[in-house]
Amino acid sequence: MYLKLIILSLSLTGCDQFFPEQLDLSRSPMTVLLEDQIHPRYTSLVSEASSLRNLASEFCLNPDNKNFGLLQQQWRTTMLSWQSAEAVSQLMLEENMEGWRFQFWPDKKNLTGRKVEERLKSKAPIPLLSDSVILQGLSASEYLLFDTKANNALALKKTEYCQFLIENTEALFANSMELQQNWEKSGSYYIKLMAMERGKNALGLNGWVLNSLDAQTSRLKKELALPLGKNRTNLFMAESWRSRQSLENIRTVLAAFDALVALAIEQSASQEQAAVWQNIVLELDNLSLSMQNLPYDFTTAIKQGRADELRSLKEQINSLSTQIVRTASKLEIPLGFNSSDGD
Repeated sequence: MYLKLIILSLSLTGCDQFFPEQLDLSRSPMTVLLEDQIHPRYTSLVSEASSLRNLASEFCLNPDNKNFGLLQQQWRTTMLSWQSAEAVSQLMLEENMEGWRFQFWPDKKNLTGRKVEERLKSKAPIPLLSDSVILQGLSASEYLLFDTKANNALALKKTEYCQFLIENTEALFANSMELQQNWEKSGSYYIKLMAMERGKNALGLNGWVLNSLDAQTSRLKKELALPLGKNRTNLFMAESWRSRQSLENIRTVLAAFDALVALAIEQSASQEQAAVWQNIVLELDNLSLSMQNLPYDFTTAIKQGRADELRSLKEQINSLSTQIVRTASKLEIPLGFNSSDGD
């Protein structure tokens, strides 16, 4: 709705009233992106990962149901924080496949469960940061906290379970800190981002936003298509199916889309350039309305007989993807960017 109000305000006011006074001319567009969108999300991720680590330690000292429930809820919050941070910065994360350290999905062969079980059975496991990235992130801790088999391991092997849980949450915190530092001045991501607004073929803010939306929309298509299947549903293919918040993850990503598009509109050089985003705004607004009354996860939605709503949501994501391509064409911005382009 906020995006819709921006478009409405543009149609009711002249260029002189809206541009350029609204722009913060003391900061470049990419600096605004970094300071207003990327930095706050990584600060939040580090904070949530720290809370998860602390609650894991508290639970292992006093493993009662109350502490376990708090730990599960903090995992959910940390996952949403990761989803939000990834959505605004995926272009940079793709180069080194950083995302795998936080989340392993899709997991068609249940590698997460198999790797976790192997480590729990190991008598002398190697240091976690030297082990598979699958074991270092949120997918592994989701298995520990929400899978029935892992809960049985907690009852039978409390020492091994807690050792791994604490190692996992410490690794997650360390990896979050590392990513946050990469976005600080002199950090590798910061240097690359600032270089993207200079030079003949610089990506610029519009390019960053459109390529981010394009990459993340491709992922959203999978998040809906895989569990829905072609002939029958396979709910084990849903993202975060164990914690039952697959649809809430999508809501979080769409909220990040809203923020990126609002920033692109606010940083537009003219009313005409801002209006180019109108169709994307309308698609995002429709998606928000469609998701408003859906539950947190696929399983509940299917049990409620709402598969058709999920299929309709998938078509709306496809429609958003089409508008992203059309908008990129109007602004003469190539899609398919990765952070090594132009190196």
